[in-house]
Amino acid sequence: MEFDPYNRTELTGPWAGFAFLGDRLITPEGRELLPEDLAWLSLTACQAQEWRRIMDPLRGKPAGPPQRNHCSAGDSKVVDVATLMARRQRRLSMVMADPGAEPPMAADTKTGPKPRAGG
Repeated sequence: MEFDPYNRTELTGPWAGFAFLGDRLITPEGRELLPEDLAWLSLTACQAQEWRRIMDPLRGKPAGPPQRNHCSAGDSKVVDVATLMARRQRRLSMVMADPGAEPPMAADTKTGPKPRAGG
């Protein structure tokens, strides 16, 4: 396959529907992406993979292994969203399990100055 930057080059196989036109990658939806637009593509793909891993058990599908080989955080601290969601769910279920518990206090919804006392 010879690349001509002035003619549209259609991709095949798993990339079918994508094409190159000059310095742009054309998506199947017709969006044109410049090279600098792809700088965050890896991060976006890692977020999508992690979201699928977290949501699959909720959909009744077995969770796949985390994609740490491609989406490593290096020296950064990684927050496991699935663990945070499970903790939150446990807290909420404990609160809901006590029917005699006082409801949480709501914030004062009135805005503006408060009326003066004794006036």
